Amino acid sequence: MEDIPRPAYQELEEALGPENVSKEPTVLDGYAWQPSFNTDPEIWLPRPLAVVLPSSTEEVQQVVRICNRHGLRFKAFSTGWGAHAGPTGEGVVQVDLRRMDRILELDEKNMYAVVEPYVSGAQLQAEAMKRGLNTHIIGAGPACSPLASATACWGVGWDGQYMSYSPRNLLGVEWVLPDGSLLRTGSLGSGLGWFCGDGPGPSLRGVMRGYVGAMSGNGIYTRAALKLFHWPGPMETRGRGTLLDFSAPVPENLRFHICFFPDLRSFNQAGYDLGEAEIGYVVSKSSTAGYLLCILPHLLKNLRGRHALRSILRDTLKYLLMVVLAAETPREMAYQEGALREILTRHGGVSLELFHGVPTLGSMFWMNFIRATIIPLIYRAGGQFSTGWPKDETWEVLTRYMEQAQGIKEKWIDREAILDDMGDCAWMTLYENSAYAHCEEIFAYDPRNRRHTESIVPLSLDFALAAIEDCMEQGFNFDPVMRKLFSPLQGDYARWQREVSALLDPNQVADARFYTGEEDLDPSTLDREQAERLSRLMRERAWKE
Repeated sequence: MEDIPRPAYQELEEALGPENVSKEPTVLDGYAWQPSFNTDPEIWLPRPLAVVLPSSTEEVQQVVRICNRHGLRFKAFSTGWGAHAGPTGEGVVQVDLRRMDRILELDEKNMYAVVEPYVSGAQLQAEAMKRGLNTHIIGAGPACSPLASATACWGVGWDGQYMSYSPRNLLGVEWVLPDGSLLRTGSLGSGLGWFCGDGPGPSLRGVMRGYVGAMSGNGIYTRAALKLFHWPGPMETRGRGTLLDFSAPVPENLRFHICFFPDLRSFNQAGYDLGEAEIGYVVSKSSTAGYLLCILPHLLKNLRGRHALRSILRDTLKYLLMVVLAAETPREMAYQEGALREILTRHGGVSLELFHGVPTLGSMFWMNFIRATIIPLIYRAGGQFSTGWPKDETWEVLTRYMEQAQGIKEKWIDREAILDDMGDCAWMTLYENSAYAHCEEIFAYDPRNRRHTESIVPLSLDFALAAIEDCMEQGFNFDPVMRKLFSPLQGDYARWQREVSALLDPNQVADARFYTGEEDLDPSTLDREQAERLSRLMRERAWKE
């Protein structure tokens, strides 16, 4: 194992204090394995050279400058959730930002909060709700860092209809560049406070994060201001129990409707109409079989071969929207429920109100709404899950992709290459009153099953090819293999990311494999059909040029 140079380690100790720097093997091993997107338990992330725990922007700058002086690389880690949070090679110092865990400002009047990297979604939400405000939390759950989601990573949440998604909520930012200098973006850069993420002059938000984010490949973000949104619900929620047996009182001024539609066309139009009516704190597609896989995995296994029951769960309950209504007054709630009933009538839909209409389920779904239950349960069926990766397009295009993706998943389920969730497990949500939407296909697998782990790449290729053939983007632009494979079909985005990286990081000090790295695909991964489809796409691109 490579050891960190002694002079570099001494400088880190002098900058941060010996208690905040470590190269103990047992400590380093704790950072060499993150919980998600590790497709094989035999493949551990490289062990970092050392771990440092800075407590301020100034200390982060010192760490980065020490790495520059000694030819080391750095990789930032906030709350940590996936393999992309750890080092991707040798010679990397892991910069653990857990000591930077403060909410620095919560501006009620202008509705924003300034946070450090280790502030969790739950922490910010709890403080915001005390003031009648709320924060966007991505689907990965309340333990994740809202700063990381907005600046350096990605993610969508159930609340996209009302609160958009993380990059859209980003205001002023403090950004430690790979040479150790400090850049303040937006209004913050002019000394005018945190309220705006753009200007003066051209915005840097696209450069700093792009679509997925650089995952510390272009520096470290130490402070960020995030938009907050109105919250008419309670200031706090108290309950008892854990996960499936948790119970808590459901707020009177919230309603949770599960809406069923008879076919794709009515499902499509209802989504648009909900946006035009400007109702819905949450509007998101759900999957009955997907919930069963998380909550009652043994029941779903027992349904194998029971075609009538499977057909009901897979097909009859397929076009399902979760709609959460939130209102300040009874009169406002009456208006929203009346608008929802009109939309349901217009498109042949029916609804079941779960918060108050079905009390035994209401408490569980209420905790799901504030992200306290379903996130741990998604690991329950096989121990791990992945996704067909995000697609952002119009609602109609994405519902068409949803149908294609179900067929793809059913093919792999039939091969026993992933766990059986009956195919339909599309996570979809509307953004900003139906202006556009998000879709990704969730699939569960057992990382102990070699057939499962060997199927992840070819299954992901199927998803990506289906999207690109339908003139959609595919969301693998942080994966080095997928970047090299598909960048030529998507505006050569990899070239632009390399040029930005060369400008910001001429010494290549940031661990940028997930930002600029490119690797060849193992040809044996492709089956004959996939190879022909990819070849056709490449020929079409060459012809257009």
